[in-house]
Amino acid sequence: MQHLHHPLGYCECGRPVEFKQAAGSGAHREVSCACRRRHDVELGASGWTVVAELTPEQSVPLSGFSTELRHAADAERFWFSYALRGGAALPVHILFSCSAKAAEVRAADLKVFHVDGVRLPTEARRRWIAWWQDRRPSRSRGPSPVVPSRVGRLPVMHVARRPETHPAR
Repeated sequence: MQHLHHPLGYCECGRPVEFKQAAGSGAHREVSCACRRRHDVELGASGWTVVAELTPEQSVPLSGFSTELRHAADAERFWFSYALRGGAALPVHILFSCSAKAAEVRAADLKVFHVDGVRLPTEARRRWIAWWQDRRPSRSRGPSPVVPSRVGRLPVMHVARRPETHPAR
């Protein structure tokens, strides 16, 4: 565990996010706050930074989650915001069991994504985001010739100019 002399930032509850209770190893750590929020912390070129916050939930719509994980004695529920299709951020729910080393992640009307071999809910979040980004390749193939862009000008019909015919003199 690494201790820092200054806080990484502030939790939504107002407390500083510090390495007093950090879990994980490598370039990713999970820092817990007294309010039960979990912060996903990443080591970058400029040091440790908070990249996400998991907010605990007392109850979530549990439809779609597996029965065994729902009934696990140590099941914990969290949510975080994520822009699924580039628009507004939507809540994404995580159901996590430390003893089962498993989590299930669900967003909007998508099927549940099951993650095995996870020790932390922030790890389940990172694996779900990687899966989502692999599943939805970037659409940087240029503008569509069929559908006009929503920004800019309306499509204009280009009319080819006919050569003017002049009577021979």
